[in-house]
Amino acid sequence: MWVVAVGAMMSILAMRMLPAGESAETSAGVAGTSGSVTPDTDLPVLYNAPTFTLTDQDNVRFGSDQLRGRPWVADFIFTTCASLCPVMSAHMETLQTQLPAEVRLVSFSVDPEHDTPAVLREYASHYNAQPGRWIFLTGDLKTQTQIVNSMKLIFQPATGDQPIQHDQHFVLVDGLGRVRGYYDSYAPEDMTNLIRDAQYLSDHGDGGSQP
Repeated sequence: MWVVAVGAMMSILAMRMLPAGESAETSAGVAGTSGSVTPDTDLPVLYNAPTFTLTDQDNVRFGSDQLRGRPWVADFIFTTCASLCPVMSAHMETLQTQLPAEVRLVSFSVDPEHDTPAVLREYASHYNAQPGRWIFLTGDLKTQTQIVNSMKLIFQPATGDQPIQHDQHFVLVDGLGRVRGYYDSYAPEDMTNLIRDAQYLSDHGDGGSQP
C-alpha cells in the first residue's frame, strides 16, 4: 500500500493529469478519439462546454456567446506557474500560426486573485498573443473552478504548502459550444491531432453534423 501511495503522490506532483473522472485508458480514448478521424469522419460530440461571462486581459467583459460560430481551443493556466504553464502557453503561441485564422484560443486563469487583467495582459504580451485571437480570462475563484470542473479537467487550488495543481490538456470546442476532444499538451502526436481536428471543424462550419 505504501508503494501505491507513493506512486499516486508522484503522479500528482508531476501534474500529468487526466480529464476528471477518466481512467488512463478512457482518457486515452477521449484524447485519442481524433486519432482515428479522417476528413470523411465526424468528430464525436462529448458534451456541451459551460457558458460563462468573465473579464479578459483588456479588462473587458467577455462571454462564451462571443465564441459562438467558430471553433476554439481552451486551456487552464496561471501566470506564476513554473512547471506546466510555460510549455502550454508556448504551444498556444505556436498554434496561432498553425490553426485556421477563425479558430480562437482561450486561456482561463486558475489563480484569479493574482491574475488580474493587467497581469494577464503582460503575460499575453510575453507570448505574443494576437489581439482578438488569443483571449485570457479571469474572474473569481468559484466561477473559474466551476468552469474547469465543467470541462471535466482536474484542478486543485493551492492549500497550505501545496501549490496549485491543474490539468495539462487542451480542449477543442466547436462553433456550437460542444466539446469535441482533449489533447495532451505534452504529447507531440496530440498537438498534431489538435491542428488537424481544428481544421476539420473550421472546414465544417458549425463543427460537424452530429446532434
